[in-house]
Amino acid sequence: MNIAERRKIVPVLRYGDLNAGATLDTDSINMKNYSRCTFLVQWHAIGVADGTLRVYSGATDGAATTALTFHHAKGGAAQGSADCDVLAADATSSALTIANATDDNFLQIIEVDAADMDTGNDHEWLTLRISDDVGGGGQTGNVTVIAILQPRYPGNRSATALT
Repeated sequence: MNIAERRKIVPVLRYGDLNAGATLDTDSINMKNYSRCTFLVQWHAIGVADGTLRVYSGATDGAATTALTFHHAKGGAAQGSADCDVLAADATSSALTIANATDDNFLQIIEVDAADMDTGNDHEWLTLRISDDVGGGGQTGNVTVIAILQPRYPGNRSATALT
């Protein structure tokens, strides 16, 4: 099996600017052809204040209607350090605090199973949201997010997940 048959790799946020009062949404992913989404979130130069990461399902592209509980794990050290590739124990959350004191330059893994989405309301779109809403705001830094999708029906060439 080639890479396209096993996984769909989708860059969904390129060097997003975290700033006071900002709310950043990734590109939304249509999950109808995928059973799982793993977001690789790389934090860069986070400072000043904490932020919050949430994952939403919605009926349309960009709709953040239903907050989801998701699995997450953080790298064991800042990128470039020993143990940066050793993930912490799996945990679940519906609102993950991104701490400027401890998450700077760390890799955060977020995983959502499509079966956990609000599909009863035709919410097949998945969006990750980062907001500056903890402790009065003022978060600074940047973030990059890549989604890795597990196809329901593997093939040697997959269509876009963004429409």
